Amino acid sequence: LFAKNTVLAKSRFWYFMKKLNKAKKSGGELLAVNELFDKGPTKVKNYGIWLRYESRTNTHNMYKEFRDVTINGAVSQMYSEMAGRHRAHPNTIQIINTATLMASECK
Repeated sequence: LFAKNTVLAKSRFWYFMKKLNKAKKSGGELLAVNELFDKGPTKVKNYGIWLRYESRTNTHNMYKEFRDVTINGAVSQMYSEMAGRHRAHPNTIQIINTATLMASECK
């Protein structure tokens, strides 16, 4: 789950919990909000990001690949590219999955 701050992270978490498990905020409790960091951010890696975004007309699924030293850098690249190329606002983008790719797996 990627968000700018803890308030947005909690909101996005409950949004996905409501969609996936039919769990509401009143029926659960968040114990902690932790930010995860990469162990060795000195090596450039390939990242694949599966996402869903809402355009002016419809909802679209998309897969994109980025090169960066951290997953957070790759996600910020994705947000800026989606804003530039597709005019997608950050609040309409839902990151479904992220993965670290080998060089042979890149498209």
